[in-house]
Amino acid sequence: MNDFYSGVGLWNYDLNSLEDIFQETELHPDTEIEARDDAGANTDKKIEITRYLKDNLAIRERGFVYRDGSFVRQEVFPIIESDRKATSDDVELIELKNCRGSLARVDQAQLGCTLFAYVQNLYEVTDGENLTDESRILYNGISLTGLSDSGMILLPKGEQKDEELEKIEGRRRKIKKDVFSGNDDAYEELTLTEMEIYSKIDKWVKNNGVYGVIQNTFMPKSVEEDVYFVIGTIEDCRETKIFNGQLVYQLDLSCCGLNFIIAINRSCLLGEPKEGRRFKGRVWMQSKILI
Repeated sequence: MNDFYSGVGLWNYDLNSLEDIFQETELHPDTEIEARDDAGANTDKKIEITRYLKDNLAIRERGFVYRDGSFVRQEVFPIIESDRKATSDDVELIELKNCRGSLARVDQAQLGCTLFAYVQNLYEVTDGENLTDESRILYNGISLTGLSDSGMILLPKGEQKDEELEKIEGRRRKIKKDVFSGNDDAYEELTLTEMEIYSKIDKWVKNNGVYGVIQNTFMPKSVEEDVYFVIGTIEDCRETKIFNGQLVYQLDLSCCGLNFIIAINRSCLLGEPKEGRRFKGRVWMQSKILI
């Protein structure tokens, strides 16, 4: 996640400069939330503290408080917040194996893959480990956002259409729903349909180029990873100027049936973002559990 501090306006900051920001966060947090502990099993006071750099761009830290009141940092990460619900169905929390924190696991047929998004506000509804029955009463879906460390702007794909390909795509979407519903017979039909689509697209790419064919895509960097390569249509664009003068673009993206906000530093973006154009880049997906 260290690659993505540029997305909140801290581009080109070294570790010493970031440490100054972290210490300022600990001395003067804007918010402080104690971990929810329905079972009463935790003796340490675990908290999340947040310092907003500007608007919804912030630094968040997790740790615990000693008896003398001193804060011990265990985790720190940049965030972009949103309260706009993205989904409430088929969401599961998964604990990370190689570091602290949890991922929200979302299964949606239109994406073509399982979405993993880093949970921003884990302590607001959990003890940091388990989403209990009591916590689920507060659960009201999740919002989705992302931070990007590199990207470029693509022009709109254009209005050229292949009606036969659109019919095949429609059939493929229906078959995928059958697959997600547990219909084993649909797997073979899905394979044949995707081979047919591949053949059509291969011919079209030769005539129009890759980005003249692909409208959007959502491709995971690896298995069970919360970093994705994204191509999405820009629905809206806003500029946010951070205290250090750096400019951050916040882009409302529509991608594969999902709508979410990403933040990218102007220094990391090639091209000028405008409504209707497309964004292509690497995105660290984040989620906020809504209560």
